[in-house]
Amino acid sequence: MQYFTFPSTIEAHEFPLQSVVQSLVDGLKVRVGKTDYLVGNLALNEGVSAHKVINSDPEDLDYQVVGQAGLLLVAKKVTGPISLTVGFPYTTYQEYAQKAAGHFRGSKEVQYETFRFGKAHQQKLSVHVEKIDTIPEILGCATFARHQQDLADDFFVASLGYGTFEAARVHAGGLVERSVVSTHGLRFAVNSAMREIQKQYYLDLRNEHQFDKFFQANSLIVKRKRVDLSTYRKQAIKRYFAEVIAPALRNRWKDDDFFNAETIVLVGGGALYPEAVDAFTGEFADVIRVLVPETPLLAAATGYTLWAQRNASNGNVPVGMDIGNAYTAIGIIEPDNEKAEDF
Repeated sequence: MQYFTFPSTIEAHEFPLQSVVQSLVDGLKVRVGKTDYLVGNLALNEGVSAHKVINSDPEDLDYQVVGQAGLLLVAKKVTGPISLTVGFPYTTYQEYAQKAAGHFRGSKEVQYETFRFGKAHQQKLSVHVEKIDTIPEILGCATFARHQQDLADDFFVASLGYGTFEAARVHAGGLVERSVVSTHGLRFAVNSAMREIQKQYYLDLRNEHQFDKFFQANSLIVKRKRVDLSTYRKQAIKRYFAEVIAPALRNRWKDDDFFNAETIVLVGGGALYPEAVDAFTGEFADVIRVLVPETPLLAAATGYTLWAQRNASNGNVPVGMDIGNAYTAIGIIEPDNEKAEDF
């Protein structure tokens, strides 16, 4: 499986860039309607006030811009029709599923800009989405865990994303619906840390989406001096877990749910924070183990791609697109790979 990832940041940009970009994934500039948008790392590097896509409706411009950027990367890799799977948080899945299917299905043309040798060039690429499936994000994560990890039939999966935290118990037949949790994501901790830091430092009009980059790096430059954010980040994540995650899990997960389950698989961008892993480990130390896969950021995209592979029509290339709140991840399975097992 091949992956592409980029930050889910965008900003409208009407002026040609004269930069040299080494790779397309770092130089995403796509046109939606009559407006050009910087996407991903290019928005972070060249934008003035880039913002993230937070649990957007497929009819929202933000979602469509990031979706176009994702289709562009797919079109660069795939020549034939694709079978695409995307997902949404559990609470919005029913509302957004048909909208997403209508948005992606059919032949799509992506207009984009390339930057080479100091000049900008407008180009177009087409991709045909022959089949589109939409599933809950937590089901995509569970599909990944079932397929990629050595697990018993019964386990838990928790996806700690920027906009949403979701978790559920999983058994051989699928999700235990009663156990599904969907609440605020890591954005809660980022904003909490930002408010505390603003009491001491002027952040120079940086918005939360720009600040998130420093939150991840655990440091910030203020007046040409590096500020260590480790204490702020640790306190913010600890507070987030105590006030948001722990109560939500205790309300939904009963003692009997832990009888057969031996593992909770922690995925999503939040699993990259040691402070978050420590919080989960401390919460469940006396009952089950906490497992963090090698690539937690790719869990949903991998699950979507495996789902697309299982349901793909003959000759279609399976593609999974996780239009995330912090990062967007895309998985593509080459045609000669083995068929995915049923969930």
